[in-house]
Amino acid sequence: MKKNFSPIDVEAATASDVPDIARLLSWAFGFGKARSDEYIAHVGLGSLRLLRGEGGRPDACAALLETAHVFHGRPVRAANIAHVAIAPERRGQGLAVPFVDALCAEAQGKGAVIATLFASTRPVYRKSGFELAGHEIVYEAETASLPAASKLAFERVELDDPRIAKAYAAKAGREAGLLSRGPAHWNELRREPTDALAAYLAEGDAAYLILDMGDEARLDVRDWYAASPEAAQGVLSFLARFRSVYPVVRWHGGPQDDLVAAMPDKGWRLAHQEEWLLRVLDQAAALRQRGYHVDAARLALRVGPAETALEIGIRDGASEVGEATGGCPTVTLQAPAFVQLFTGFRSASKLAQYGQVIGEAADIRLCDQLFAGPPPWVAEHF
Repeated sequence: MKKNFSPIDVEAATASDVPDIARLLSWAFGFGKARSDEYIAHVGLGSLRLLRGEGGRPDACAALLETAHVFHGRPVRAANIAHVAIAPERRGQGLAVPFVDALCAEAQGKGAVIATLFASTRPVYRKSGFELAGHEIVYEAETASLPAASKLAFERVELDDPRIAKAYAAKAGREAGLLSRGPAHWNELRREPTDALAAYLAEGDAAYLILDMGDEARLDVRDWYAASPEAAQGVLSFLARFRSVYPVVRWHGGPQDDLVAAMPDKGWRLAHQEEWLLRVLDQAAALRQRGYHVDAARLALRVGPAETALEIGIRDGASEVGEATGGCPTVTLQAPAFVQLFTGFRSASKLAQYGQVIGEAADIRLCDQLFAGPPPWVAEHF
């Protein structure tokens, strides 16, 4: 539940702030100077926001990235709040919540209806209305265990080949939660060491890989796509060609991952899992923008202490959202549950077991159907 904090003024960064921003990133994330400079260049100085202390020196910084998260084939306008860094001497003084609130207010003013972030301390961001919304998962497999037979041929291409971005958009359209990537996201995927990066595209654009070969201990897949089970098998077979050099390979994937599904029964494992958080800035607009799993439905949601419910009407796959007028199946849910339902992180039935959704059994099942789909995830850490 969001609590109220005193508003603060957030400023855009200037060129003279770069050394201070680099120090904040170093103290918060262990970035060296080269990595800090690279990150600032990748996201762009215009995306960085500062909270200044006495004397005008930045006490906190973060990147505010305009983007969208795709749900059931439709982009929901969003802002990524990335790399929130607070000076060590100002931590624990209540800066994070008002700082993030101010960033959300700016994002909403620019048209974002949701905001997302990764949190090192979840309780802090829950005070600002954020809740668990999806997964970031890294899988690891032994290269010796990968299937070696495939008829799929790959060619080496440039890292910025437009066919890669086109294929990624196709991937985002069939998953839930993936980003509509902007320049900052692509820049970070192509970050140093660029001399150890290589991109490969399969015939017919059925698959692609961006590989990071800068670590002798393992092969890192920075990004990938497979259009079919056969293409996923081809991706794994291509990665198997590196087994004489790298004992293991890692990749970002979804909870229902295409590469895992194409793997043998053994040889892979979960290397890392973390959840990202989401705050809904405009409930009606967010519901209106996302896609749905059904062609026709009518349901009202009463969120938190709201006096009126929001009615969602789906007809021929198109949605209309407005104030409920009565006579519509209605479920009542707490604000954190609304976030999880919106992304598909948890179903209405599961949330009802936790006491966070209340309604008739038939209405809760209808809510399950409305928000059904692939489990939400993202393919990078922002």
